[in-house]
Amino acid sequence: MASKRLYETAETLVYDPVASNRNASRASLHSIGFRKVELAASLEILHERLRVRAPDLLLAEVAGSENEVCALVQAVRRGTVGDNPFIVIVVTTWRRDGTIVGQVVNSGADDLIARPVSTTILGERIKALIERRKGFVITSDYIGPDRRREARSPGIERIEVPNPLKIRTLEGLAEDEAEQRIVDSVRRGKETLNLQKMRRDAVQLCLQWRVLEQRTPGARDFCEILPRIERLATEMSYRAGLIDQKAAREWCDSVAQSVHALTGMGEHSGNDGLVADYRPPLSLLGRAALTLGQMFAPDEIEPARLMELDRIMASRNAAPAAA
Repeated sequence: MASKRLYETAETLVYDPVASNRNASRASLHSIGFRKVELAASLEILHERLRVRAPDLLLAEVAGSENEVCALVQAVRRGTVGDNPFIVIVVTTWRRDGTIVGQVVNSGADDLIARPVSTTILGERIKALIERRKGFVITSDYIGPDRRREARSPGIERIEVPNPLKIRTLEGLAEDEAEQRIVDSVRRGKETLNLQKMRRDAVQLCLQWRVLEQRTPGARDFCEILPRIERLATEMSYRAGLIDQKAAREWCDSVAQSVHALTGMGEHSGNDGLVADYRPPLSLLGRAALTLGQMFAPDEIEPARLMELDRIMASRNAAPAAA
C-alpha cells in the first residue's frame, strides 16, 4: 500500500446519517493515512458539498436512503452535480440483499462494501481503486465503471478516466502540481465523456424516431414514445452547450419543437372534428434526428446498422414465449 504520507493531501468526504458510524469511518480513514476528512450528516449537506467542491474520494452509506444516494451518484457521474464526474466513489451498506447491490452497481459507484468493515479491508479496497480502477462506459442510460465480462455492442468504448486519488498519491508530486494535474485530466475526461454521451444519445434518438414512424400517429403507443425522444433531445442540448456545439443545440430545439407539436395534436385529436396532419412535424423530427446522428455517430446510423439495432431492440422488447 502507498505510504501513509501519500494519502495526506487527498480530500475525502464521508456521508453517513448515523454519527457513530461517521466517526468510525473517519477514524478508519485516519488510520490508513487520510488527513483531510470532511463529514456530511445529511443528504442536503452532502449534495451542497459536492456542488461546491469535488472530493477525491467519497465514502457514502446507502442504507436508509437507497434511492436518494444512488440518484445522487448518478447525478455526479452525469455531471449535473459538481464539476468532476470522476470522483472515486465507495458506497457502504448494512444491507446485503441483491436489490441494493444491483441498485448501487447501476448508479455508477466504483465499489460497494458491506458493513461492518475493518480498517484493513477498507484500506485494501481503496488501494485497489488507486492501482486498478475500472474504465468507464457511457451508454444512453449509464455512466460509470465497466463491470461486464462479455464484449459490449459495437460503438460502446471503454474509456480510461481520471483518477484523482491516484494522482494525489504519486511520489514526488507537489500538492499544487497534483491539483493542476487533476484539473487538466478532469477537463480532458469531461470532453471525452460528453462526446461519447452525445454519440450514444444520437443513436438512441434515431432508433426512437424509427420506432415512432412505425406507430399510428396519435395512438397511445405513439404518444408514449414522445417523452423519451424529448428527454434525449434535452440531454443532448445540455451537453452540446458544454462542448460549444451551437448547431447541435439548434437541431435539438427542432426535435423538442416537433415533439411539442405532435403531443399537442394527440391531446386535441378529434375534439374539433378535423384530422391533424402529423406529417410536417414528423418530417422535421426525422430530419433533425438523422442530422444529429450524422454529426455524432455517422458510422452507427447507416441503414444496415440501424436495421441491425432495430432487430436487437425488437428482440429485447419481445414477450417471452409461452412454456
